Amino acid sequence: MLLFRQTSIRLAVLSGLLLAGCASPTVPHRVAYFPPPPSAARVVHLKSFNRLSDLVAQPASFIERVRGGAISPQVVTPAGIAYTDDHLYVCDTTLNVVHDWNLSTGDAKRIGESSERDVSLKKPVDVAVDEAGIVYVADTSRGAVYAYDASGNTVARFRHSQSGEYKPVAVAVRGSALYVADIASHRVDVFSTPDAKHIASIGQVGSEPGAFYYPMGVATTPDGGLAVSDMMNARVQVVDASNEAVATMGQPGDRYGDMGKPKHLAVGFDGVIFIADPEFARIHLFDSQGRLLMLLGSTTSTPMPIGVAVAATLPDALTSLVPADFDAQYYLFATDAAAPHRISLFAVGARR
Repeated sequence: MLLFRQTSIRLAVLSGLLLAGCASPTVPHRVAYFPPPPSAARVVHLKSFNRLSDLVAQPASFIERVRGGAISPQVVTPAGIAYTDDHLYVCDTTLNVVHDWNLSTGDAKRIGESSERDVSLKKPVDVAVDEAGIVYVADTSRGAVYAYDASGNTVARFRHSQSGEYKPVAVAVRGSALYVADIASHRVDVFSTPDAKHIASIGQVGSEPGAFYYPMGVATTPDGGLAVSDMMNARVQVVDASNEAVATMGQPGDRYGDMGKPKHLAVGFDGVIFIADPEFARIHLFDSQGRLLMLLGSTTSTPMPIGVAVAATLPDALTSLVPADFDAQYYLFATDAAAPHRISLFAVGARR
């Protein structure tokens, strides 16, 4: 577990933008540490971007290079985000696709575009990827989760057959289990990925432990549990492998440790839980016992963090952005609905 200090919490309300960063590789990078001095920094902002070319050189055809017509893929309105095996997956609710960017090669493609053969997406809001490379996309307008293979072909559809209206807003996958947050029924459904069958449901509408009121995010924990953002209860709950609530963090209010409307969340490899809260313009960081560690945010600007994803490793071109005085343990991607640069990259670790 990272040794965040409780005494640094008040210092973690920052004067800079949550997602401040470089507009392009030609703009000098201003390093931002969180929390700021004199506290020991545990997170450093590396870069903010909209285009793939802001991160890595892209391959282009000879004709494109001669004409100068190569256009870098760009995110317009990002939502949920995922990262695995050098690939960054970003839901775009304006273009209604999932961007698949290879941060090692610079190759890019779109998942869920209009096709005669495969399902086109209408409002993709969250994405998860399993160990076999199958991409799962929650589409609230279509009322289902769709699975796509490496070629972008639709291979499965997930929907609770006994539900009337179905509104999936978040997905997570572990092994052969797919977890889907459904705001229409205020619960998390569990499906078997090999056959797309519904096998269990977690929670029901309410405010008591184990109940949810508009669950907006799900993420698996290293110990076999599941973290669920419970938006209208202004909290995050952790359930164990038996689907019993074992920890709660956050509550309505305006004090440190309170939440506004938590949305997507991610869990670090050390158990730290990152919670995007656009109403409070913050990303909350809690430990696995539910204790507030620090905040990423600002009192002078209005970022709207929506999605978060962690990465164990990154291509060398990105790890080279880490300052020499910072030991990175892993990395965090965050999407933002309001900042000029819609995606930001952070390193999580310790400043020497």
